[in-house]
Amino acid sequence: MKILFIENRYKTRLWEIIAREFEKNGHEIHFLIQNHSFKPNNGHIHVIPYPKKDNVKKEYTPEIKKIIESNRGLNYFGIKSDNFIFYYDSIIDDKIGKLQPDVVFGESTLFHELLVIKACKKRNILYLHPSTCRYPAGRFSFYKYDTLEPFGFSNEKFTNEEALKTINAITERKTLPDYMKVLKHQLSFKDVLKEKLTLSKAYFSGEKYNTPSPYRKKQINKNAAKTIEKWESIAVDVNALNSDEFHTLYAMQMQPEANIDVWGYPFNNQTKVIEDIISKLEKNEKLVIKPNPKSKYEINDELINVINDNKDKVLILKHSSKMDDLWPFINLVITVTGTVSLECVFSNKPIIVLGQGIQTSQSTCFTKLDNYRQIVHLIKNDKYPKLDDKEKIDFLNTIVETSFIGVNGDGLHNKTFLLDDENVACLNKAYKAILCFVNTVKC
Repeated sequence: MKILFIENRYKTRLWEIIAREFEKNGHEIHFLIQNHSFKPNNGHIHVIPYPKKDNVKKEYTPEIKKIIESNRGLNYFGIKSDNFIFYYDSIIDDKIGKLQPDVVFGESTLFHELLVIKACKKRNILYLHPSTCRYPAGRFSFYKYDTLEPFGFSNEKFTNEEALKTINAITERKTLPDYMKVLKHQLSFKDVLKEKLTLSKAYFSGEKYNTPSPYRKKQINKNAAKTIEKWESIAVDVNALNSDEFHTLYAMQMQPEANIDVWGYPFNNQTKVIEDIISKLEKNEKLVIKPNPKSKYEINDELINVINDNKDKVLILKHSSKMDDLWPFINLVITVTGTVSLECVFSNKPIIVLGQGIQTSQSTCFTKLDNYRQIVHLIKNDKYPKLDDKEKIDFLNTIVETSFIGVNGDGLHNKTFLLDDENVACLNKAYKAILCFVNTVKC
């Protein structure tokens, strides 16, 4: 079987580990490299040369427009021209056409990965993005292409007792998704310095498309810090909420991040989403905005201006605010693709989810802002639908059945998971199961 992995900086270390196990089973391994500083040590390596010319043929198809509009280089890193998108698209499309892999593994985050996905869709080649399913913790799913549609089955199920215990832990906020947990092994000063040197070397060697210049990065972070200071100067504590008012919560998601930029598209402009929510508020209704604890570039001057123009309708919380303290005051939650949506389903908290997700199949989960007034009416009249314990268990087991035990680490930020032999064994088992599932190898 011919298997292709797509380079994604330090995530390439994970692909190396999985590929090595595949090679033992006789599979043909290939790697497609965009950032030349992150070449693996096994498999057939295909390096895409950095662009040297600007004269490229452009055709703005809907697929290309989506990739451009979600691109962090153009949105945040100061890249002025989208020429590089078309340069890479031509080369990647040609490479996928010649390689014709049986299956491709990669993330759905960076522009070159999205271009590979585009080329794979065109040829009906399966592209899988392994990522945490968030709940239950310690599990992940293989998502198809640039969606949150899980592929494959572990055929595992929780008993009713185990499921209810897990659901209670989620609703009582006694468990956290893997990405929220504090890792035992934090990055050392040496690790941080080495990363900066590696990325700087990559940038000056020609990788200017997924990596901002050191100067630009410094300026972006400086400006973001100033904007967060502005936020904190007008933010309030949870105790400022009036229990007599109707509170709609919008929990902001960190950007840039595939979770919202790709899976949440076209709702990845959070300022626009917030403006739309504000336009639907009536008297004695307030929008409560909770910032992501690790805010990056989603808080900007445009958003601050929107908030200042609607002080009578909006309350913004300090970064130190805890969801546990906030939860009892909230009547309705709106998110694009946030983890809070799963918590709402299991807690029977009214929720609108604008992006993708397995939870949108539940009767308690609405998917359009156009339904806002209808939902508020249902809540105020105590007629909002609720799931019983059996329905909650069934939903949890849907997630369990379409996920596998293990945590996909990388070679830097989550390398502790790749140093855990038991976890790596679980990952290898899951990846092998996926190959069996697509009937490309004999089991």
